[in-house]
Amino acid sequence: MFAVAFIPDFSLRALLRLEPELQSRPVALLDSESPKPVVIQLTPAARARGVEEGLTASQAMARCSDVLIRSRSAARETAATEALLQTAYAFSPVIEETAPGVCTLELKGLALDTDSALHTWAERLRQALVSLNLDAQIGVAATPALAALAARAAAPVRIVRDSLTFASDLPVAALDPSPETANLLERWGIRTVGALLALDRPGLAERLGSDALALLERVSPGRTRPLRQVVPRDVFEERIEFENEIETAEPLLFVLRRFVEQLARRLEVIHLVVGELHLNLGLSSGAVYEHAFRIPAPTSHVETLFRMLQTHVDTLRTDAPIVWLRMEARPCRPKLHQFGLFETTLKDPNQFAETLARLTALCGPGRVGTPVREPTHRPDAFRLRPPQFDAPPAPIAHDELLLHMQQKLDKGLQLRRLREAVEMEIEFFGERPIRVHSRVVSGVVARARGPFLSSGEWWDDNRWSREEWDVQMTDGVLYRVVRSPQGCFLEGVYD
Repeated sequence: MFAVAFIPDFSLRALLRLEPELQSRPVALLDSESPKPVVIQLTPAARARGVEEGLTASQAMARCSDVLIRSRSAARETAATEALLQTAYAFSPVIEETAPGVCTLELKGLALDTDSALHTWAERLRQALVSLNLDAQIGVAATPALAALAARAAAPVRIVRDSLTFASDLPVAALDPSPETANLLERWGIRTVGALLALDRPGLAERLGSDALALLERVSPGRTRPLRQVVPRDVFEERIEFENEIETAEPLLFVLRRFVEQLARRLEVIHLVVGELHLNLGLSSGAVYEHAFRIPAPTSHVETLFRMLQTHVDTLRTDAPIVWLRMEARPCRPKLHQFGLFETTLKDPNQFAETLARLTALCGPGRVGTPVREPTHRPDAFRLRPPQFDAPPAPIAHDELLLHMQQKLDKGLQLRRLREAVEMEIEFFGERPIRVHSRVVSGVVARARGPFLSSGEWWDDNRWSREEWDVQMTDGVLYRVVRSPQGCFLEGVYD
């Protein structure tokens, strides 16, 4: 058995997939690549207002003043085809891209032995495509050709068990004969496939040639063919080229929300979630803006994903208007963590990440995050990185905690550093400090040990050097003082 998912008016459906509110309005689709662009597909509302295939844009508008004229979009048709194939692949491992908007599936090995099971399976496939705004018709039959005919005649699901009875009621035009053959059969009075099958096969082949035999093979239950098997790409992206340049955030956010909804649904159908989002904006200047969003807790929740994009777009500034937009979702499987009884984690890592993004927008890039030490001896050298949510922090064993406390006690005096270091005037006798003055401490130095010299990164503009002394004042208190190219400072006090 084979099944065919057929999407009528595929080019128009692909264009309106991101604008479902237009499907109830009069819309006419033109092929702008043809020498004479004419209407090739249209919505039922446009047809009811007198618009037909073959009309030019001006003729269509003369018949329906409020008809929307749109041009075919290769990018949207490619995205719709990928969505169709990826969804079908979740229902059968053997699929074929038969034609634009037509996907054939082999049902061998799927344990669909009864009409009830077949109908339930077909309806699930149709609902999955409908959720992507691809209104499909599903046909099931013994051969791919019969399944395609059943799909075109479905309303919206058609299961064919008796192939001859089904084919007999079909019009000859459903077999897509050549114009010459169709004209000759019309002159003979042959208007249904049943009437065609009643003719003598050898005589028919003698008069009409191989075209007639090809028509008969399409409705023969014994003439099957192997599928040209394809495996859909693991790429989930949406792309749009704007008719007018985008200069404000509102229309951009409108399209981004539609993109997020479609990508999340496409992944949800195959039981995956969004792990990363990659945003590309094409500018009228020719430049391309790129940004990657790593999802702290992978999800398919549309509101969560959209808020992350909205926070970024609200602070985005480009040097030119936007002419096209592309978004790619990198999928992953949902992550589940089994935490211990006394371990805690963030209730909603994505909401926390959104809060961090808003703080970053207020404070500036590189000013919000978790401090991480840099691999250098330079004091206070650190950077801020986004918090990691992949796993909870490993708990410290009780024995390790006791050992750490013991080592801390064994070190003797502890330096309590001042944040920030206090500016200080230091009077030297030779290389030895003898008097200090600051808003924290002033007086004569009784004892001093040093200098302790350190420097680094002399090979670039971040070179640094410093001289440190441990000084004891006349009252017995120990301090750490520093001299560097930036001046003299009181860095800390020993406890």
